[in-house]
Amino acid sequence: MSEQQEQVLSSTDDAGRVDPAGEFSQVVVRAVANSGDLAALTRPLLEALAKLSGLESTYLAVFDWDRREQEVRVVHSVGKVQVREGIRLPLPAGISQETLPGVTRSPAQLVARAFPDSLVAQRLGLEAYVSVPVVVAQHQLFGMLCGASQAPRDVSETIVSVMEFFAQIIADHVTRADVAATQQRATVAEEKLSSRATFLVQAEHQLKTPLTVLEGASMTLLDRWRELPDHHRVQLLTMLVRNARDMARRVDELLVEARSDVQTRELVPTSVELAPLVKMLAEAFGSVSPSHEVVAEAPAGIFAWADPAPLYQVLGHLLDNATKYSPGGGTIRVRVTKTPQDAQIDVIDEGVGLPEGIDVFEPFLRGGSNEVTATPGIGLGLHIVRNLIVAMGGSVTARRNKTRGSTFTVRLPAAPDPA
Repeated sequence: MSEQQEQVLSSTDDAGRVDPAGEFSQVVVRAVANSGDLAALTRPLLEALAKLSGLESTYLAVFDWDRREQEVRVVHSVGKVQVREGIRLPLPAGISQETLPGVTRSPAQLVARAFPDSLVAQRLGLEAYVSVPVVVAQHQLFGMLCGASQAPRDVSETIVSVMEFFAQIIADHVTRADVAATQQRATVAEEKLSSRATFLVQAEHQLKTPLTVLEGASMTLLDRWRELPDHHRVQLLTMLVRNARDMARRVDELLVEARSDVQTRELVPTSVELAPLVKMLAEAFGSVSPSHEVVAEAPAGIFAWADPAPLYQVLGHLLDNATKYSPGGGTIRVRVTKTPQDAQIDVIDEGVGLPEGIDVFEPFLRGGSNEVTATPGIGLGLHIVRNLIVAMGGSVTARRNKTRGSTFTVRLPAAPDPA
C-alpha cells in the first residue's frame, strides 16, 4: 500500500475520530485477497466505507450500456435504509460509456436532475448522496460507487478520497478480470482452431481410401476394358458402386458435422418441457425398430434450457445409436429426471456396450469389435452430440453398464415452467 493510501486510510472520519490505518488496511487486503468475483471484493469495501462515513447505504451501481440501464450490483445497508440489490433503472440519453462524471456530493433530490447515478437515492427519498466514478481501461465508465443517507449529511473530502481509492481497487479488479477473460477466449479460440485443423486432416484420411479405390478401379476399366473378361468388369463396376456409396455417406456425415458447427453458434435456448419430446421420439423409434421396445420414463413438468431442434437431433442420434448397437433387440429406456440445477436424460440400451479405451465423443473414433465395425459410420455422430449439448450449456457422458449395454447421460440447465 502506498504512503498516500496509508494517509487516506488513517485520516479522521466525519465525526473527527482517528481511524487507525491498520483496521482498514486489513479490510482492503482481505477484500483483494478474497476477490474471486466482483461482489466478494466490493462487499467488505462497502462495509468499511459505511463505518468511515456514517452513511446508511453504500452500493455499487454498474452500467449496462447495451441495455442502457444501471444495475445496483452490490449493497451494504444499515438502519432503516434498504437499497435492493438487482434493481435496474434506465440511463438517460445524455450519458455515454466515454462520459467521465466527477464526484457528486449534494442532496439527492437536487442532484438527480443533473446526475443519473443518484436516481436510486432519489426514489428512496434519501437526503444525502455521494458518488465517485469507477473508470476501467481505455477510460471507459464502468459504474459508480455510491453512498446515501436518509438524513441530510455533509461528506468530507476524506470520505471522498477513500471512495476514490476504493473505486480504483474495483476498477483494477474489473480490468484484470477483463484481461483474463480475453486471454481465456484467445486460448479457447486457438484450441478450436487447432482442433479444427486436426479434424480436417482426419477428414481427408476418411475420404482418401474410397477415393483411391474409385480411381484405381476406374483407371483399370478405362485402360483395359477390351481385354478384361466380363466377370472381372462386373467386379470392378460393383466395387465402383460400393465405394461411391461409401464416399457419399462419408461426405454426408462430414456435411452434417459442418452444419452442426454452425448450429452451435446460432442456438436459441428456451424453456423446453422434456416429456413430450422424449415420448414422441420413443414412439417413433419403437415403430421403425420392431425388434426393440423403446420405453419413455418421462414425468411431466421437467423443463430444460435448450434449443428444441438441436435437442431433438441429439436425442434422435442417441436412440439411433442404441438401436444400431443392439442388433439382438431388447429394451431401450429413455429416462428423464431432475435436480435443482439440472434436467437429466438417460438413454439406456442392452447392446454391445461401449468400446474399451477410447473416448467415443472424439471425432472418427470407433471401437474395433465386429459389431461396431459392421455398423456403417465414420465416428462423427457422438462428436456432434457433445458439441451441441455443450453449446447449450450442458454436458453428455457415457458409461458401460455392469450387465450389458451402455448408458448415455445428457444434463442440461434446469428451466422454469414458462407458463
